[in-house]
Amino acid sequence: MNAVSLRAQSPTVGDPMAFRNVLGHFPTGVVLITGIADDGEPVGMIVGSFTSVSLDPPLVGFLPAVTSYTFKRLRTASSFCVNVLAADQEDVCRRFAGRTENKFDSVPWTVSPSGAPVLEGVVAYIDCTFESVDDAGDHHIVVGAVQELQVCRPVAPLLFFQGGYGRFAPMSLHAPFETDLIAGVRLAERGRAEMDRLASSLGAECTAMAVIDDQMAVLVAGSGSPWDTEDRLGERIPLMPPMGELCMAWEDDASIDRWLARALPSDECTPQEYRERLQAVRNRGWSMTMRGDYRDEEIFAALREYSSGCYTPAQERGIREIISRTSSSYAPVCLEDGQKYEVDSLLAPVWDAAGKVRLVLRIAQLPSAVSAQQITKWAEQLMNAAAAMGASQ
Repeated sequence: MNAVSLRAQSPTVGDPMAFRNVLGHFPTGVVLITGIADDGEPVGMIVGSFTSVSLDPPLVGFLPAVTSYTFKRLRTASSFCVNVLAADQEDVCRRFAGRTENKFDSVPWTVSPSGAPVLEGVVAYIDCTFESVDDAGDHHIVVGAVQELQVCRPVAPLLFFQGGYGRFAPMSLHAPFETDLIAGVRLAERGRAEMDRLASSLGAECTAMAVIDDQMAVLVAGSGSPWDTEDRLGERIPLMPPMGELCMAWEDDASIDRWLARALPSDECTPQEYRERLQAVRNRGWSMTMRGDYRDEEIFAALREYSSGCYTPAQERGIREIISRTSSSYAPVCLEDGQKYEVDSLLAPVWDAAGKVRLVLRIAQLPSAVSAQQITKWAEQLMNAAAAMGASQ
């Protein structure tokens, strides 16, 4: 499409509604600017135009309307505080954006170092003095010199988009329901009876997982065991080293390279060592994880938080850091007669008719201090169940 045709389809810049509609396609954060007016009363206004201006010196800015009565009062304050609203504070936002009198009533707040209100539950606050106020059309450009700032609650922020409020969600949570995923779900459902039988015979937890883009998801949980596995359904796990070795062992080099690229710099295992682990999985045909020196509760909490989607990019990095600590548990172990082992889980591939690993069958919650013979027996039962599920296509 050439420039002429684009220009012909564009609305006139002078149309306020068209201007608002086009710019409304750009999401903005929502902040509450607060201060203590010259009459000693707190004042606050909702702003969607807050931005960072400079790092050195630290400056921020926002653009209130020239006609704003609230800003006229705020301008009489000696300082102002930027309250970054959290995703669960939409009611606070609507309260201050509306025409309600006494907006600070029933809203808990404390004072910033400069004396401006900091609302309870905000993501962060940025305390400022007025650096400059300039006019730009029907708005002011207010620049503030940052004096103090702090993260109060590192949760997802409130966003404004196309006239409505929402929240940030990582892209990895929006997995496409492509053909291979649907096939995985169907295969898992057909194998549910086999999983129930295996879980019941071993007295263990049994789950089937599939790869969805850059993560794994629990599709089916065996219900024949004493463990409450139904709450695992839908659980998501980042497909990053060390997790996902069995999924990646038979993939092509490009897929393995992408998986290795997701490893954290702090990971104690090198890419070459991970490639050797994948080869060990291919040689054995199944894989095993051992109980590690980390706290299981911490890993479970991280996975629950990841599955919920209620986390920020910084929290996601923290979750991945916790997961990376489990790397040593995935290291290949040579089973020897006379030795006892603390097994965390056993995993086997479920192949589809095209020769692709469609699912990963996993058993966990196994007894402690078991022999090599017992582990081998469990692995045979697991492989038989995986083969039966693959044959059910």
